[in-house]
Amino acid sequence: MKRSSFSPAALIAIASIATFFSNMSAGIVNVPIAAMTRGVGGGNYALVAIILSYLVPYAVVMPVMGKLGDRYGHKRLFLWGLALYVLGSAAAAASPNAATLVAMRTLQGLGGGILLDSIVFISTQIRERQGLAFGIWRAALLSGTVGGPVIGGYLAVALGWRSLFWVPAPFAALLWIWAAAALEELPKREERFDWVGSSAFLVGFSALVVALAVSGMDTMQAGLTAAIGNTMREMAGMLYGVFAVGMIVLWINQKTEKKPLFDVSLYRIRPFVLGNLGTWLVCVGMFSAMMFVPLELQYVGGYSGLAATNALLPLTVTAIVVGVWGGQITDRLGPALPWAAGFLVMTAGFVALAVLDTSTSPALLFGVMTVCGFGMALPLAPTAVAALTTVPEEAAGEAAGLFNFAHNMGRAMGIGILGAILVLGEARSYAVIFWITAALMAVAALLTVGLPVRRAHRA
Repeated sequence: MKRSSFSPAALIAIASIATFFSNMSAGIVNVPIAAMTRGVGGGNYALVAIILSYLVPYAVVMPVMGKLGDRYGHKRLFLWGLALYVLGSAAAAASPNAATLVAMRTLQGLGGGILLDSIVFISTQIRERQGLAFGIWRAALLSGTVGGPVIGGYLAVALGWRSLFWVPAPFAALLWIWAAAALEELPKREERFDWVGSSAFLVGFSALVVALAVSGMDTMQAGLTAAIGNTMREMAGMLYGVFAVGMIVLWINQKTEKKPLFDVSLYRIRPFVLGNLGTWLVCVGMFSAMMFVPLELQYVGGYSGLAATNALLPLTVTAIVVGVWGGQITDRLGPALPWAAGFLVMTAGFVALAVLDTSTSPALLFGVMTVCGFGMALPLAPTAVAALTTVPEEAAGEAAGLFNFAHNMGRAMGIGILGAILVLGEARSYAVIFWITAALMAVAALLTVGLPVRRAHRA
């Protein structure tokens, strides 16, 4: 088998850069969104649509794309996703109106979601120091996620909001060239693809993601008129109905299809289930800090948008460093210890956020955000190792898709469920959100009780 040109370092770099771009673009519009809507028109409807247009395909495509990669080739799928991301980014930069921008953001989001399939190259082709490889990949994911709003804020100030799209496009195009030359195709599975189940899943969960986001935005009263608020509530109700119908169709299809979309035997593998729960909770905590801390600083503390964005910087920098370090610890000690330690640190960080108020000194806020970043990053590699190294190799693509889906749904459910508690100018509502998040992080630490006691492979 041809291996002479295979480079683990290049593989990890390509996969990590791709996931950084993918996650960065999910939140890059958050800070300059008001300027964008003024630039393309459309008012509050455009504001909501521009945010959701990337989030929806990005959040839900991975389980289906994982199966498509198994069937038609993961390298081929990855290159198509990267091409869609480049085209969507370049076209979004030139959008003359809100409708075009939403359409191009949707294309960009579809490509961005497919890029998360890159984790399957690590789970199947990196055999030594796999925890470190996962740690680098997931540190890139987290740094893109928490860095997106910061990068977007700075780019918009320096170069205008259209730079949020034209700046990443050429770098992603160069990455496509590198990936085409350096990546090797993975073995394919010659089996029937479940189009009915895939369609039901995509429609149902797309409706759920939009419904959760719309519910959260409506509850947060983000400058919406009463008429728009009523429309959003009606829309959310219909979308929840679409989700219910989609899940019924999916359930029936799972029972009747010979090769259904989901291999339920994966959910009999306890570390896989716990790894998915762990990464879901990591993302809930991540977005609780990223979304509600800047909002509290602005609407309760009177911070400017840029100053509130700057408050996320210590979280971002810490996440990059500790994510890689967490992978090294996982290689040495196994996943349980860094997993539990990270979530316990997150618990302490959110307790501090719940107790402190916006009059807190900048130095103390810096320290608390650093603690939160440390806690968020440490469980990233352990949850991936638990979920993705315990499944059969022939199911690697499907397992990777489900794992990324679990992570991304933490974002949508965090916005929808925790956002439903929020009143923008009421400090007590933020405290309640942070107390709930602290409790969830403590539960996540307890999940390690179900992990097998073992040491990870040492290089």
